[in-house]
Amino acid sequence: MTPSYNQRRILLKETSLRGGEIVLEKLPENLKELESLAYNLWWSWSRPAQRLWRMIDSEKWEEHRNPVKILREVSKERLEELSKDEDFIALYELTLERFTDYMEREDTWFNVNYPEWDEKIVYMCMEYGLTKALPIYSGGLGILAGDHLKSASDLGLPLIAVGLLYKHGYFTQQIDSDGRQIEIFPEYDIEELPMKPLRDEDGNQVIVEVPIDNDTVKARVFEVQVGRVKLYLLDTDFEENEDRFRKICDYLYNPEPDVRVSQEILLGIGGMKLLKTLKIKPGVIHLNEGHPAFSSLERIKSYMEEGYSFTEALEIVRQTTVFTTHTPVPAGHDRFPFDFVEKKLTKFFEGFESKELLMNLGKDEDGNFNMTYLALRTSSFINGVSKLHADVSRRMFKNVWKGVPVEEIPIEGITNGVHMGTWINREMRKLFDRYLGRVWREHTDLEGIWYGVDRIPDEELWEAHLNAKKRFIDYIRESIKRRNERLGINEPLPEISENVLIIGFARRFATYKRAVLLFSDLERLKRIVNNSERPVYIVYAGKAHPRDEGGKEFLRRIYEVSQMPDFKNKIIVLENYDIGMARLMVSGVDVWLNNPRRPMEASGTSGMKAAANGVLNASVYDGWWVEGYNGRNGWVIGDESVLPETEADDPKDAEALYELLENEIIPTYYENREKWIFMMKESIKSVAPKFSTTRMLKEYTEKFYIKGLVNREWLERRENVEKIGAWKERILKNWENVSIERIVLEDSKSVEVTVKLGDLTPNDVIVELVAGRGEGMEDLEVWKVIHIRRYRKENDLFVYTYTNGVLGHLGSPGWFYAVRVIPYHPRLPIKFLPEVPVVWKKVL
Repeated sequence: MTPSYNQRRILLKETSLRGGEIVLEKLPENLKELESLAYNLWWSWSRPAQRLWRMIDSEKWEEHRNPVKILREVSKERLEELSKDEDFIALYELTLERFTDYMEREDTWFNVNYPEWDEKIVYMCMEYGLTKALPIYSGGLGILAGDHLKSASDLGLPLIAVGLLYKHGYFTQQIDSDGRQIEIFPEYDIEELPMKPLRDEDGNQVIVEVPIDNDTVKARVFEVQVGRVKLYLLDTDFEENEDRFRKICDYLYNPEPDVRVSQEILLGIGGMKLLKTLKIKPGVIHLNEGHPAFSSLERIKSYMEEGYSFTEALEIVRQTTVFTTHTPVPAGHDRFPFDFVEKKLTKFFEGFESKELLMNLGKDEDGNFNMTYLALRTSSFINGVSKLHADVSRRMFKNVWKGVPVEEIPIEGITNGVHMGTWINREMRKLFDRYLGRVWREHTDLEGIWYGVDRIPDEELWEAHLNAKKRFIDYIRESIKRRNERLGINEPLPEISENVLIIGFARRFATYKRAVLLFSDLERLKRIVNNSERPVYIVYAGKAHPRDEGGKEFLRRIYEVSQMPDFKNKIIVLENYDIGMARLMVSGVDVWLNNPRRPMEASGTSGMKAAANGVLNASVYDGWWVEGYNGRNGWVIGDESVLPETEADDPKDAEALYELLENEIIPTYYENREKWIFMMKESIKSVAPKFSTTRMLKEYTEKFYIKGLVNREWLERRENVEKIGAWKERILKNWENVSIERIVLEDSKSVEVTVKLGDLTPNDVIVELVAGRGEGMEDLEVWKVIHIRRYRKENDLFVYTYTNGVLGHLGSPGWFYAVRVIPYHPRLPIKFLPEVPVVWKKVL
């Protein structure tokens, strides 16, 4: 039954954030709910809601896409006019009905499949890319986090999120007449952002106290409503703090170590203190990258202050923590001098006697305090963001698990996805609604639905794609016009037909992404773009980190080439790449170019967004494309190898890219439209279901979240914590006395292993026979792992025996057999403990 008008009013008021600055008296009585709609980012993926804001003020909507700003600036007369506009009222009522249905719905995927769970999953990240109107993101990590929250809302997960409020965001990029990047840090007006102060029962803004250095810093809290999900943002820039602390959140990813660590303390420790203030007892904590890992220290310390031992507290935290690592680039993993971090935590450790135990959780092999190591050692559920990235991560962090073969290191691959409701353009959405049915919107992960793409007539798909290209071309011209006016440049704007081939390259300008790879042979590139019968346009966009001089030089070089007479208006550089531009670009080009140096691209979600819009990927075989490429939905640059590359491979890859363009991409686009459209359809139906955040969130839930919630329930009982804590203390105390005394073979068909366990018993350990190929245990390509169960006691030793004829390759070149002993407890979520090295011995 459709809710009545008054029922919708009640729901909207309940979901509205208290304490907003919008003056409700400004709104006509029959438009009062506009304020509530403005403060819920549901509008960012609702097309009716976006049409609604556009009708109020189309110019301002296109400029900043911020409903709050629109409502603050629109005149009362304009609102009165709209309140009598039948078309506007009809759209307003439709939007309210859709919103109400969305927010009230009880049969969400999570509620249907896991009705017994309502404990909060707490998601923590340094940045969130939800909308252009909330500029607290820099790139892929933030966009992924934003899509994570949107899909969590769609699926009904009991998830809340914690982040920081940056007054100047990342930065606004301008490019001067010489191609140099200019970073501008605007100060955003908090009252114009789509968020509200979080207030307590007395109407006061919630404030949490966070220990930094020798002081207590106060952080006020703002609340962002993302559909059904709440995002809490901490901010220190107000009068109750000293000036030096007020600047902690000035800029995202502040490069100054002092500020950077302060930000991470504020996020991690402050985030946990916020939960206590709100009386939220988390079921699971999800650390999205290592930045929020100080939360683990705060949780361990809090449990110890409640009377738990360090071992017990660590086990509670570890069994309820998820950690996602996002990059194989060493610079992406924050490391600080150990003493420096210890000093920053002076107030945190004040009066606490076990400081060394907690600090050592972050110590790496070089003696630094490593935020990634801290996250790894305090999490049981760990993943990379693609299958290949998981393998790369296992190799990067093998030192955390001593004596464990790389492929057995407990880092899984949960490949990233994108929120299809946000990133699929409106033309494609109309086609999908018509030929797939609207069911695709709620079930983007069901492959069978997407077979309906084949029913779309070729001419309709092509027309939809051309319309998306037209909008992007208009954006290109407008963007160049604004820049020219700013710089005083008077020259014609590029004339681009939607029928020509447009290649897009847009991403962070890190050097390993090789933005200039296509410029390796300018004469060859000149012939490619200037072929009068088959012209090619290449559009570049992206920001370099303010301190990445190499990335800035790449940007300057691309701009320099774009201004050469032979490339003028054929190679185009757009400034200030953001969510708004990305949405136009991933649907408005024909080919999405991605050519990083393998294996540095952990995932690469922009290519997923493009593919779901029918844009074809041309990518190095790296990141998500290893799983996404099927031979029919795009192209691989070079060979289908996952072996690491160096700078010496750049010429080879450049040659492969030129050949791909000349022999495959350009001829197919201009001479075989039927094949191109076939590939577009293949791209959509092969990528959309497998690489959506709907699939990704379900995978996180089934593999990690529910297991963490089960662990949390078991650990609620103090006696359970004490039992597993006592077992672990016994392991740690006695493990140095565990040894494999001898191994006896009989006819290469049976093995007898004598093990010294000291004060441990066979119930405390597992003895295994490991077989595979390799030179040693850590680099072993594991073939088989056999649990040796049969044993007898001889004096103070245990003799394990196994007979099954599995040692047939023993002694063969390249084959490796070993016996190992590892701790065992039935309640451990992972097989290998970071603090307990594997005891092993080669069979021969």
